[in-house]
Amino acid sequence: MIRESEVINILGEKIPEINAELEKLPHTGNVYKSVQCFADFTKELIHTGNLKGVKHCLNVAETMLEDGSLAVKNAIENVFLFSLSAVLDLTSPVSQAVKEMLRGPLRKEYNRQTTHGGI
Repeated sequence: MIRESEVINILGEKIPEINAELEKLPHTGNVYKSVQCFADFTKELIHTGNLKGVKHCLNVAETMLEDGSLAVKNAIENVFLFSLSAVLDLTSPVSQAVKEMLRGPLRKEYNRQTTHGGI
């Protein structure tokens, strides 16, 4: 199980490009701030059209959703997906491509949130 205290290290290991942004965070170990940084990083990849990087980020997020503690799952659902929803709900080709990359538990949670008024 991935604990809240492990999220920042996992992000740094799996996505080395995010380390500069993670280092700017206060060292509180706040999983929600770490996941918000992760969401912002992913949105920047979307805006620049780096679909390979976006897919990698979505895979990392899915692993955290599947294997995370309740707090980690909650952060992915309520911070990461919520932050990305503004981009995913657009009709641009890049947004549509990213939406199609959502698979498994991430897709299920995104659908749950968008069809039940969660977003």
